[in-house]
Amino acid sequence: MYVNNNKKGGSTEYQQAINFLERGCHCGCSANVPMQGFAKTREAFQALSKPEQDAFLMAQIKAMDGGSTSTSRRLKRKIRSHKKTFYNWDHNTPLCQETYLNMLGIGRTYLENIRNHLINNGLISRLHGNIKRMPQWKTKMVIDHNVATAVKNYLENYAEIHGSPNPGRSVNRITQSVIFLPVETTYKSVYQNFLAGLEEDIHLKFLKYDAFRKLWHQLTPEIQL
Repeated sequence: MYVNNNKKGGSTEYQQAINFLERGCHCGCSANVPMQGFAKTREAFQALSKPEQDAFLMAQIKAMDGGSTSTSRRLKRKIRSHKKTFYNWDHNTPLCQETYLNMLGIGRTYLENIRNHLINNGLISRLHGNIKRMPQWKTKMVIDHNVATAVKNYLENYAEIHGSPNPGRSVNRITQSVIFLPVETTYKSVYQNFLAGLEEDIHLKFLKYDAFRKLWHQLTPEIQL
């Protein structure tokens, strides 16, 4: 199974797709797709943000849904449901799961997480990082979901503008490569910029530096100094 440890959206994604097609899948369906189009699809998908990737996959899974089959050979009265997904390049070119995953540059775990989210929650955005499990620390303010989301969004935007991805290092098997901020950057300077940019939500101005840094490490460990 393919694991993406390369620079997101970069030329390495294109080459990884070409390498897969040259190697081929186990069933041979990969020989039926256009090499350049396949590689460009992967490169374009990897250039999307994580929420955009989630939305794309949810739409794909819905479109490729083959319905459910209910079978039980031993117990005729027992219903056992099995979801079928028909992967494809276009309507006339079916794909195996291996080729589909390599077309997007994702792992099976990520695909199954999206599928389960779609089944349980429908077409709503997923919460990334550890926001769902965020403890409510009490200092002068409660660190709840809204605070965690605000900090996470700010750090991701800051890293997109100022950071430099390192394609040679990865936080884990699913998340993007490590992003290094400029050498002159400090946790304190990013925290101060965060506070300075607050306009409407005065409540966030009570967020202490230690809590901000703890949220940083918990929600966006791939962003490093």
